[in-house]
Amino acid sequence: MLARSVLAKRWQQATIKDNIIFNWIFGENPTLFKGLVERLFETRVGNFEALSSERSFKDHRIFYRPRFDTYGEDDLDNIINVELQNENHHDLEKRIAIYQASLTQRALLSGQSFNKRKQTLIAFLCDFDLYGRNRPVYKLKTTVEGQEDILVDRGETNVIFNLKATDLAGLPADYVALVTYFNTGRVSDEFTTAVDQEFRRIKGNDTRKEYYMSIEAILTMEKAYARQDGWDEGHVEGRAEGRTEGRDEAREEAAKALIEDARQNHKNLADLLATLKVIFKDQAYIDKMLAKYYY
Repeated sequence: MLARSVLAKRWQQATIKDNIIFNWIFGENPTLFKGLVERLFETRVGNFEALSSERSFKDHRIFYRPRFDTYGEDDLDNIINVELQNENHHDLEKRIAIYQASLTQRALLSGQSFNKRKQTLIAFLCDFDLYGRNRPVYKLKTTVEGQEDILVDRGETNVIFNLKATDLAGLPADYVALVTYFNTGRVSDEFTTAVDQEFRRIKGNDTRKEYYMSIEAILTMEKAYARQDGWDEGHVEGRAEGRTEGRDEAREEAAKALIEDARQNHKNLADLLATLKVIFKDQAYIDKMLAKYYY
């Protein structure tokens, strides 16, 4: 377990480009999420009654289901996912395809005409230049081979934003203000003022600080398990199963510690739920842990 002084320093240094902070700001505030989406996609979207984690996306034990940073469905039939990506794992395009497939599953109800398909939009805010071209925005399109002027409309929008781009000429002023805030913390318009106020509110909240430090400790532990596991094809089945069980036990212990701390110290349940969603994502698992250790 990391020393408390190390965790406290991480909290002090955390900016809006920290995944946990980003999730709290935009994953819990429909108005801020709407403003973020409209600046990224340069289009008006509807209102979001609520934002959600990936409650219904982790319901398969065999096939991969993604973990979303922020996810919302507006009242104009848009399904939107915005991700913050700080490290280049060289798999982003494949990851986008899997995320898009998961959204597509929710885009059409049984018996509906295909023309009723909801629009699905995915944005990745990357703190690196994926393609090394210094372009601020990479819009992924599907075209016909040999006839690239023909765009195939699948009802999907996938965009990669390069937060490291140095040339922002020609981009909308509100987008430039947003990127500038992400990179420098400088407030320059009404929206970045609102985002910064929420950022400062969170950073000034002692309960959030404690949750952040707990999350960081857990994530560091999870990464250590992942490094030990390796998950290469060379692992024998028994060894892999044993480590899976060990990680599951550690996962439950982490959930138990957070829940019991909140219960014993009479902490706000809404804050506890928000924290559990950041860490575990799977609402069914969260409900199970709450039933076991909270209620």
